Amino acid sequence: MTASTTDTPRGWQRELAAVLDAFVVRRNGEVDFDRAGLAACRRGLSKKPMDVPAMFQYIAPVSLAVPAQYGPRAQARVEAATHYTLALYAFHQQSQNTRMHQRSGSRPGTSVGRAAARLHQALKNTSPEGVDRRFLAATTADSLEEVVGHLRVLVPQLRQHAIAMDYLALAADLEAWPDPERRARIRRRWGLDYRWQPRTEDDQDDTLQSDS
Repeated sequence: MTASTTDTPRGWQRELAAVLDAFVVRRNGEVDFDRAGLAACRRGLSKKPMDVPAMFQYIAPVSLAVPAQYGPRAQARVEAATHYTLALYAFHQQSQNTRMHQRSGSRPGTSVGRAAARLHQALKNTSPEGVDRRFLAATTADSLEEVVGHLRVLVPQLRQHAIAMDYLALAADLEAWPDPERRARIRRRWGLDYRWQPRTEDDQDDTLQSDS
């Protein structure tokens, strides 16, 4: 009998954090990014988990961090969450010189809901209704593939406005998404974050800063 897969241990998230950090490199004393690695991960946008051999080197250490007693289903969930997280991050980071994965030390950084709220604010004089529709579609998605599909449409807009997101937190949410109870909690949190409004200029601009 395998252990319960309701709440997979967090060791895999530490491994994923290391993978995300490894995409930041220094060349001639300047912060840069592993462009080849990011390009490989972008190919995962239109592929199923573990269908892109070039991504194995990034997914394998994360997958292997799931204790064996939690069983293959838990490992498959982590692999899927890691695959889609890396693909979306690589898409977000494309052509950007500022890091688009943002985290506040050991605390979660900008969630999907808060990133979408910042995008809505950035587009308030043009077409914020489109953000409303896409965000609502994402939060009401039932399958992992469906929510990722809606996020894939939001990410280029976030990139255009240099709005970063916490991709480690996203991975945790995607790993939990197949579970109805955990998905309901994530939807509530994203919804509350989407209604958040920056109170100061610093609040509004902190996603523009690199944490590398």
